[in-house]
Amino acid sequence: MRVLISNDDGVDAPGIWALHQEISRFADTTVAAPASERSAAGHSISVYNEITLREHIREERSWAYGIDGTPADCVKMGLSVLMKDNPPDLVISGINRGQNTGTSIIYSGTVAAALEATMSGLPAIAVSLAILSLYQSETPSGEVLSAAADSQPSPYGGMYKQIKQLARAHEDYAFAARFTARLARIVARRGLPRGILLNVNIPFVPESEIRGVAISKMGHSVFVDEFKVTGETAGLVAYKNIGNRLILSHEGDDWDDLVLRDRKISITPLHYDLTHHHFIDELKKWWEEEEKEARELGAGIAFDLSRDLGAEIIG
Repeated sequence: MRVLISNDDGVDAPGIWALHQEISRFADTTVAAPASERSAAGHSISVYNEITLREHIREERSWAYGIDGTPADCVKMGLSVLMKDNPPDLVISGINRGQNTGTSIIYSGTVAAALEATMSGLPAIAVSLAILSLYQSETPSGEVLSAAADSQPSPYGGMYKQIKQLARAHEDYAFAARFTARLARIVARRGLPRGILLNVNIPFVPESEIRGVAISKMGHSVFVDEFKVTGETAGLVAYKNIGNRLILSHEGDDWDDLVLRDRKISITPLHYDLTHHHFIDELKKWWEEEEKEARELGAGIAFDLSRDLGAEIIG
């Protein structure tokens, strides 16, 4: 079994090392990851600039390639260059430091790397360690929740520096890596429909506190933007988005963010097809009605115009 591994946290991130260590126990791995952190790069690719790759050595052996591109670039390079003659059976992106749920999926370089693989017809898994889900979040009605209120201080602002220090060692990703390895074996045995990836989010709690696995749907959680002025140079004001408040999905369904709040592992099947298929027929009706009105209006204008021209000529 051959596995291509990538991420958006960068080749030196602890999550990808933990993942590589676990997957390489039973598969031949090729690691192609950004040379530096490219979080929230989305599905961007490098079109006009050159891309280089550099071999990385760890524990006196070559284990990865650092690529000065985006996560999607890394998967493209992995498939088209590094594994051109021996393509992978599976592509895994992660393990990301921080959850990728709700609208964050749209911005996620971790998910984009996996999507890139599905666009080439390969099964893929995106894996994230959900740190923020255990701290302050809000319901759509504004109620403040904290899944870790018994052990963490509140309000959120006082926790920011503490949160930044979490999940910085590869040992923190040990359980997530083991779970991903188990899921990889399942996918290898059962396969996935073409174009499908599994987006996996794992609570950042002791293994004994995880309450199972839930097959979930992409939720509607969203981070609230908060732009702070950081400086001014030559009349140009610089801003930084420091928003960290997370608004959860509405209750009532197995949304990915709510699953995490309940300390369950979330697995969501995703597809790169963004078409809203249920709306197609209604949109067709819209357009038919608009064209009919346009034709009727055009016929009316033409009649009025010919009538007026005729009256002018006769007069």
